[in-house]
Amino acid sequence: DLIVALCLREARPSALENFEKEIQASGRYNRSIQTAFDKMLLRERKAGDAPGDMNAVDAGRFQVLKVDKDCSIKEFVEAQGVTYKAGRGFYEFTKPEVIQDSKEIVLMDPKTGDMFEGDYARTLIGAPKGMGQKRVSPGDIEFIPFLQSTSYNRRLVGGTRFLYEVV
Repeated sequence: DLIVALCLREARPSALENFEKEIQASGRYNRSIQTAFDKMLLRERKAGDAPGDMNAVDAGRFQVLKVDKDCSIKEFVEAQGVTYKAGRGFYEFTKPEVIQDSKEIVLMDPKTGDMFEGDYARTLIGAPKGMGQKRVSPGDIEFIPFLQSTSYNRRLVGGTRFLYEVV
């Protein structure tokens, strides 16, 4: 994609923005690709910019994995060749859940793959800090929410995404 983008920039600069939109629509757009397009299109962007009162998650903190079939978190992680450790897995928030204050929430920007965390992330999904335990349904927000799991047997749903902390 980047080689095509460079060629477009040299041959037909006006087509470069359309190509960027095509990559975004196909789901191949990520932070690295966005940085390259920002440079080619001479756009100013500060590293680590986060919307609202959220903190940008370090780019290498999580591995994003696609869940092929319903299975437990431990079974899924170990099938990837990794030892599962409770608290390092974050499942995609797709159905009503009881969310405790102690659980971390990570939001992913679907266009860029950038991830954010913090108290405002909790507020966006309807589970602000200080509420103790609260039953929350997924809402209509511009991010893909992930909830931390401290369980070994939580069932992951096929067709969703899963974040595993690489640290």
